[in-house]
Amino acid sequence: MQTHFNEIQKIVDHIEANFDREVSAYEIESISHYSYRNFQRIFFKIFNETISGFQKRLRLENAYKKLIYTEDSISEIAWQVGYFNIQSFSKAFKQQYFISPAEARKQKQDIFKNFIENHKVDLKVEIKYKDAISVYCKFIKAKDYNNPEIDALWKEIEPEAEIFDAAYGIIRDQPLITNHSHCRYGAAVTSDETVEGLLKSEIFGKKYVRFTHKGPYDQILETYRSFYHFWLAEPQLLLDNSDVIEEYEESELTHIYFPIYS
Repeated sequence: MQTHFNEIQKIVDHIEANFDREVSAYEIESISHYSYRNFQRIFFKIFNETISGFQKRLRLENAYKKLIYTEDSISEIAWQVGYFNIQSFSKAFKQQYFISPAEARKQKQDIFKNFIENHKVDLKVEIKYKDAISVYCKFIKAKDYNNPEIDALWKEIEPEAEIFDAAYGIIRDQPLITNHSHCRYGAAVTSDETVEGLLKSEIFGKKYVRFTHKGPYDQILETYRSFYHFWLAEPQLLLDNSDVIEEYEESELTHIYFPIYS
């Protein structure tokens, strides 16, 4: 099963990069070298959803992020995620989330309410541009960003010691929006040589708001709570819907980069 997951990650990356349009069967066959029918079968076995369902979910999840992270109009967001009119977008969004896009935007505070309730904020943040860097990475489905699953992934990549120059975690989904079973985590490392079993990719390459978690990784959720508490009190700080990056500097020091909307 894991072999199949590695083989199709390039296709998943292609679909994610083009979430705002329908990726054709011809494209998938050209990249994967599987027949579309066979690829669909493998994809469903791994992800428990169809390719078209995955594409639709990505569009709507990215739309939801844009609704709560940015000030773009609903009609602009509909167009940005691949819907040609606001009516079809609103219908699809309501079918997925049982509220309209306008209601989702109004309920922004409510989405985070339980997550940050009664949480004190003591967090230093800074705005920082990060140049793009090449990494080798591997993604897993980590239910609700489950720490044991993430730990197991890192033990697979670095079984004995820290052998790579730098290590990063790629947080691809917003678990307050994405169904917990679909949350994806990527372990990424830098290396001058090709790393077998990992895919070459790029991270960073834009402006971020950075803050730091100090302490064991299994307590990092508390630092995220502090950030969201801070962010909700700063309406002028608009976030982007792309990946959040964790940079692991020491065993108990993690810099977290949230992309800024531009």
